[in-house]
Amino acid sequence: MKKTIKILKIILKSIAIVIALIFLFLAISIPYGKNTENDMSIVGINYDKIVLKGVNILSMETDSVFYNKNLYIANNKVVDITPNSIINSGYEVINADNKFVMPGLIDMHAHVFDRTDLPQYLSYGVTTVRNMMGFPMHLRWKKQLNENKLVGSNLITASPTINSGDNAGPFHKTVNSESDTTEAIENYLAEGYDFIKVYDGVDSLQMKTIEKIAASRNVQIAGHPPSLSLSGLLNSKMVSIEHTEELLKFLDKERSEVSIRELARKIKQSNIAVTLNLLAFNRINRISQEGVAYYESLQKQHLNPVIKFIGTNQLGEYTKAGSKYKLYAQNKYRAMENLSRILVEEDVSVLLGTDSGPNFIKAGASVVEEMLLLREAGLNEFDILKSATYNASQNLDIEDLGHISIGARADLLLLDENPLDNLNVIINPSSVFSNSKLYNSNNLSELREIGEQKQNTYATIGSFLEHLISK
Repeated sequence: MKKTIKILKIILKSIAIVIALIFLFLAISIPYGKNTENDMSIVGINYDKIVLKGVNILSMETDSVFYNKNLYIANNKVVDITPNSIINSGYEVINADNKFVMPGLIDMHAHVFDRTDLPQYLSYGVTTVRNMMGFPMHLRWKKQLNENKLVGSNLITASPTINSGDNAGPFHKTVNSESDTTEAIENYLAEGYDFIKVYDGVDSLQMKTIEKIAASRNVQIAGHPPSLSLSGLLNSKMVSIEHTEELLKFLDKERSEVSIRELARKIKQSNIAVTLNLLAFNRINRISQEGVAYYESLQKQHLNPVIKFIGTNQLGEYTKAGSKYKLYAQNKYRAMENLSRILVEEDVSVLLGTDSGPNFIKAGASVVEEMLLLREAGLNEFDILKSATYNASQNLDIEDLGHISIGARADLLLLDENPLDNLNVIINPSSVFSNSKLYNSNNLSELREIGEQKQNTYATIGSFLEHLISK
C-alpha cells in the first residue's frame, strides 16, 4: 500500500511539473511572439508627385493596352493620363519607355502565418493580400502597416474560421448555437477583423445567423461551402466560394463536362465568385506522381519552420502513394482544371488565390506559380490577370483598387514586358508602387531578403498559442 502511494505521489509530482512547464512556456512564448514584431527595417522610396513617361497601360477592366502614355501619380492616386507628347509640370519624371504598367496583384486566398510574408508578397508585385484565417497577430500587423512601422502588402483579414461539428479543427472557432455564433462574430468584428470566414461544418441555421449579423454590420462572408445544398449555397450571402476543389462534390460521378457546365451556369446566376486555387492540390498530385524528388525540392524553400513542419506532416505521406491513389489524384486534378476553365467560359467571376502557408506554398512566388497552372488549364493571360486585379477589387467592393484610371489607387506593377504575352515577367518586376512608396529593383531584392528571414519556431508557436487561447 505504501509503495502504491509513493508511486502515485511520484506520478502526481511529475504531472505537476509538466503542467508548470507548459504554463511557463505559455507565459514566455506568447509575449515573445508579440515582441519579435518590432524589429523589421523599412524599405522603399517615398515620393510626392511622379509621372511614368511613355508607359504602356493595362487597365485590366478590358484587355486593351494603351500605348505610349504618361501616367501621373500623387497622394497614392492616379491623377492624370496624357499622351506622351504632353508633360504636366511639377512631377518627377521616370522614364518608362517600352515598359508596361498594370494594377498591383491581389492574392484572394492566403494564409499569412509569418510577418515576413508581407514584404515577400510585395516583392512579387502583390500589393494586397486577403488572409483567410484570422489570428490576433494579423490585427497588430494591420495596425503596423497603417502606421508605416511595417513594410509589405496591404492586409485584409478574415475572422478566425467559424465552424461547427466534429470536423472542426483546433484553430477553428467552434459554434453550436445561435447565441454563441452571434457572440463570436460580434466580438471578432469589434476587434477589427474585416470579414467573416465560414467552413464546411456550418449548418443552415448557423448560416442564417451569420448572414443576419453580416448584413447588419455591412461585412462580407467568404469561405468553404457550408453544410448546405447547392441551392442553399447559391442562395446564400457568401461573396466567394474558396477552392475549385470544394465544388467537385456538386458534379456527377464522371465529372463530365455537361455537369461542370451546368454547375458553372448556376453559379453565374448566383453572382457568387469562385477562388480558383489549383496549386494546393497540384502539390499533392505531383508528389503522388513524382515521389520523393519533388517533395524534397519543395522543402528547400525558405519557409517558416513551424509551417514547414506542418507541410512535412501534411504531404510526406503522398510520397508513398500507390497506383490507385495516383490515378485518383490525376483524375481529380484534371477535373479541377476543367472546372476552372469552364467557369471562365461561362463568365463566372473568378478570383486568384494561392492558399499560401500550408503545403509548402511560398508567399509571393506562389502567385506566379498559380497563374502558370491556370494557363496550363486553358485560361488565357488576360482572364488570369483579371482574376488577380479587377475581379478581386470588385469582389472586395473596393472601387479604386484593381484597375488603372484617373482616381484609382496607385498600387501599380511596372514590368519590362507585356504580361499578356508572358506571365513569367511578373516574377521580377521592374518597380512596384504601393502606399506612396516606390520600390525599385534594389528595394525589391531587399524585400525578398527580408522575406527569407522567417520568424523562429518559438515566436511562431507563441502566436499560435495566443490564438488558441483567445479564440
